[in-house]
Amino acid sequence: MNMSAETILNGEAISAALDPHRRASVQKALDRVVPEGNGSKSVALLGFQAATFFEELADRGAQVIIVENRAEIVERFQRAVVSRKLGNKVKLVDADPAAVSLDDRVDVAVYLPQSTWMMEGPDAAILANIRNQVLKEGGDLVPRRVIQLLELADPPTELCGVSLRQPRYSRPGEPVATRSESKHFMTTEFGRVTPADDEVDDTIIIRPLLGGTISGLRLSSLVELTDGVVQVSSEAGVKSILVPLREDVQAKAGQPISIHVRYKPGAGLSTARFSARVMPDSEAEQPVDASEPVVAEFQKEVRAMMQQVDKIGRGSDLDRVVSYTRRPHGDVSRLTALFWAVDEEFRRPLREMIDEFRREASSRLGQMPSDEAIYDWMLEVYQEVRAE
Repeated sequence: MNMSAETILNGEAISAALDPHRRASVQKALDRVVPEGNGSKSVALLGFQAATFFEELADRGAQVIIVENRAEIVERFQRAVVSRKLGNKVKLVDADPAAVSLDDRVDVAVYLPQSTWMMEGPDAAILANIRNQVLKEGGDLVPRRVIQLLELADPPTELCGVSLRQPRYSRPGEPVATRSESKHFMTTEFGRVTPADDEVDDTIIIRPLLGGTISGLRLSSLVELTDGVVQVSSEAGVKSILVPLREDVQAKAGQPISIHVRYKPGAGLSTARFSARVMPDSEAEQPVDASEPVVAEFQKEVRAMMQQVDKIGRGSDLDRVVSYTRRPHGDVSRLTALFWAVDEEFRRPLREMIDEFRREASSRLGQMPSDEAIYDWMLEVYQEVRAE
């Protein structure tokens, strides 16, 4: 398809891949990290989709670097930069986004991955390289992190006698019979993406809300672009991923189902393997003992954070937050209420600490501690610190 420089500028040519709602979310994130008139900001736009935002960033005073190595795309952006007379604000770097190294690291880096749940193709390598060789320490990466979700579902597994037991992307508006709520599987920090040679091999337990046949899973993602800007997607911003189980399982409402997920980031959706089995209730109940070393390490970090809060004279604010969160707040967990109540300056380090603990606990214990358990362990530390 032949695209003019003007077509590239307004982003219309990528509307099929980057829908208007997703584009608006990215625009909102850029408004947060590169505010109007902040000429001191340097921004790297890696890949074609991110690069379509170059003109508005340059117009608001940012120094922009476009990183792309496909000759026809580079040529089109060159024409666009010249036609808009932005040569003093926009620099083109003809390099592979997965290997580029900038002598002068940037304040903000933007790369819009094709697939957020599976981290397919070059996405994982590009995001890891951004942190290593493109972005300044403490700089803003858009997007920041992804929260992978999954649901028990019963998508079709054959059509006119032809097997459909292959992972695929859902069609826009396609109805899929789901049996459970969305369940948090894992959180991926985009700045610390798992290397492509490391395999994800994990198990999660889900209790279906509805009984019936479970033939597959529907995968989706909460993508946090920056503080307060979140979009729901899995692939190209508009589709969820449907993956079949090795075998169907018959489940009753409330009966625990063990889901085993195995895939290699960067290797592609076709390499992923998903299986399920029905579990007796007694097997599903596996509370994490507070004496586990990973819990003790987490509580040590919580103690250090609370002591720091007290040291800077914010102990009374901590008391206020705990007082608020100890009371029920509808159907949300006390941990969720904690994020509602904590000040913005502490929200990010607190979230990062808890997410890291979840990853460590899942890796070392084979299960993800519940929100309530995490809150109780933090409350225990609070009571000790404030009693000192």
